[in-house]
Amino acid sequence: MKQNHFELASQLVAEIEVFGDLEIATFGIPTSWLTGMRRYGIPFTPTQWADPHDARKKMRLIRASQQLFDLGHLHRLTRSRNDRTSHVLPAHDFLIETVQKLGTEVHRPSFYNGLRKTDWGRGMIADIQSQLNEKRIDTANKNERNR
Repeated sequence: MKQNHFELASQLVAEIEVFGDLEIATFGIPTSWLTGMRRYGIPFTPTQWADPHDARKKMRLIRASQQLFDLGHLHRLTRSRNDRTSHVLPAHDFLIETVQKLGTEVHRPSFYNGLRKTDWGRGMIADIQSQLNEKRIDTANKNERNR
């Protein structure tokens, strides 16, 4: 995975984790972020993911997202009447690779809870968990053999 792709993927996983940690019931009125996250995908906000004073980083994230769309790792949702990306849906293989690469930086219960709260991610959880557990076991077996 290229560095720019990983940087963007890390932001997407972080958004899912934050969503998993939020108690949605405490919000009296659903916000557009909460509703969008639950129904459509991860809100596409490269300005928030980059330093507001670093336009180059924002453009790197936008270019990385376009490359990931082309590779099939991300799917984009656009607003009606224009071609502007409003939300992105990461492919489950892309999420697996990212979580594996992030390792202990990901709080997996929050990540899984975030997916569970979404209409678009709920169906991915079992497959992601089983594949990550298999890879964890494979890594442990390789480490055991190398001793």
